[in-house]
Amino acid sequence: MSIRTSTRLAAVILATTMPLAACVDQQEDPIGDETSQNLEESVESKVNDKPTFNVEETDPKVTDELTGKSVKDPAMELSYKWQGTSSTGVGTVVVIAVTNTSDAPLPVDALKPELRYSTDGSSYTDASYISNAEKAQVDVVGIDMPLGPGATTNAKFPFEVAQGNLWDAEFTVGNVTFKGNLSY
Repeated sequence: MSIRTSTRLAAVILATTMPLAACVDQQEDPIGDETSQNLEESVESKVNDKPTFNVEETDPKVTDELTGKSVKDPAMELSYKWQGTSSTGVGTVVVIAVTNTSDAPLPVDALKPELRYSTDGSSYTDASYISNAEKAQVDVVGIDMPLGPGATTNAKFPFEVAQGNLWDAEFTVGNVTFKGNLSY
């Protein structure tokens, strides 16, 4: 192919593509605009349709179920299984299996645990919750990330109380109170 032929070929290609490029810039693409608008609406609706977890409080359901059977929360889409307690250098860690039965993730800060124990058989004392994992000598305190739909995790809740003092105690998580000898 000679230089003259190459030059003519390049000129023909430029002559045919330049007007097409100009047409694209000057005309609106109703199909493209509609497609991008539909895509934006679809993404927006998916973001807005994302379910949110409903954290609700009600009178706690009191149970003596300490054998590992699930107990349903009466107000939230959760269930709990008593896993037991263990002693650390600073107190006791209560371990509960938490199952999210909702379609939405359980937020990290949704559960507020409380532990009360009998000091003399007739009155109860509130144990201090330890929210710092390092101070509590555990790897994770509570739930460290949102618990997805259908997921279960063993949540650790540390308190400043000797494990032996939990012979008559009440541990409340969500809307369920586990009551009885929680020292094991």
